[in-house]
Amino acid sequence: MVTLGLAAATVFGAVPARADESKSADKSATYCRLRVHGGILSHYRTLGSDKGRLGCPMGIEQSAAGGGRMQQFDGGSIYWSAQTGAHAVAGRILQLWQGNRGEAGCVGYPVDEESDTPDHRGRYQHFQRGTIWHWNDGRVSAVC
Repeated sequence: MVTLGLAAATVFGAVPARADESKSADKSATYCRLRVHGGILSHYRTLGSDKGRLGCPMGIEQSAAGGGRMQQFDGGSIYWSAQTGAHAVAGRILQLWQGNRGEAGCVGYPVDEESDTPDHRGRYQHFQRGTIWHWNDGRVSAVC
């Protein structure tokens, strides 16, 4: 990873400079090309950067409701607000959340990471004004 200034980074894998160098290049290297900044970058690093569950950034950082920020990755998105900090949202929880207006909807911004339910029958994530569950049988539900 190459650090640019104090608050930005460009995530790179080992990209061969010439075609003949590809024989020695790590075929499993990730080839990320977009920058990650600020609070989103800090959280992205805690999740393993491009080698973690989110993978590479798929777009640039964007404005979100209420003065927040967001960035999409291969495996989900990270949302940041001054009130909640940065948290990843992924999979079926992300789909339901975005389908219900995301951070502008009834549950607001995420306040923690996705976790297993105590009985291991699903996963859940807390938001400012509610919770979203994704059950192992495929159901997804929200309370706000």
